[in-house]
Amino acid sequence: MEQYTDDERVEDLKKWWKENGASIIFGIALGVIAIFGWRYWSSYREAQAEIASRAYDAFVEAAEKPDNDQARQRGQALLTDFPKSPYAALAALRLAKLAVEGGDTAAAVQKLEWVIGNARLDELKDIARLRLARVKLATGQPAEAEKLLDGLTTATLNAEREELKGDLFLASNNPEKARTAYAAALAASGGKRLLQLKLDNLAAATPETVVPAPAAPPPPQLEPAKPESAEAPPPTQPANPEPAVEVRVEQPFAPSPTGNETLPAPTPPASTSSGQ
Repeated sequence: MEQYTDDERVEDLKKWWKENGASIIFGIALGVIAIFGWRYWSSYREAQAEIASRAYDAFVEAAEKPDNDQARQRGQALLTDFPKSPYAALAALRLAKLAVEGGDTAAAVQKLEWVIGNARLDELKDIARLRLARVKLATGQPAEAEKLLDGLTTATLNAEREELKGDLFLASNNPEKARTAYAAALAASGGKRLLQLKLDNLAAATPETVVPAPAAPPPPQLEPAKPESAEAPPPTQPANPEPAVEVRVEQPFAPSPTGNETLPAPTPPASTSSGQ
């Protein structure tokens, strides 16, 4: 059996290193670069996320003020600087809400479509689809609203989706489908009172639920006309009548109530003298 000497082993090692050394060095360098590159990228992402978070906080603070111009500027800057950040999608949803409140439906549609096209989270995309469907329904576009609702896949939005479907069917004069959609929304929401009210308003009429209209009241009976009296009407009393003046006439005497009293004798006339 042939034996290798130390010199031969050294020569073989040198030969192997000459053939593979460059690849090994390149691999080690590549690994070191990858490690440091990953650390740098992670640090960069964390720093960007922190900046985006602060920008979003400033945007929310501005959105709470009555003047929304600054909020719109901050929100648009967030969309431009951090388009792939979840904060940008949240800012776009808030900007769409501000636009709806301001009556600018075109701007609201633009922001919601931006979320659908740029957000990375499917839940945020479905929230934008749901809100955009509401805008479409409000602007008289029920067919487009229904297409948007068909694209929703987030399970946590089932109640809102079915409720809006019920509104669509009701607007299309289809109460049966609206009732079915409201019932599904009520089951998914766990008994939301507003949905129960909508469902009760669409309940089918039955003899038990129909309340008969009250009977019409009888016509009023006219009193017979009283015949006019031939007598003259009583004299009208003056507004301020003068007080009556009592006239008292004194009697020479009053008869006795019993009739037993004697009248006084008349006085005899004076007698004349005989010489006359």
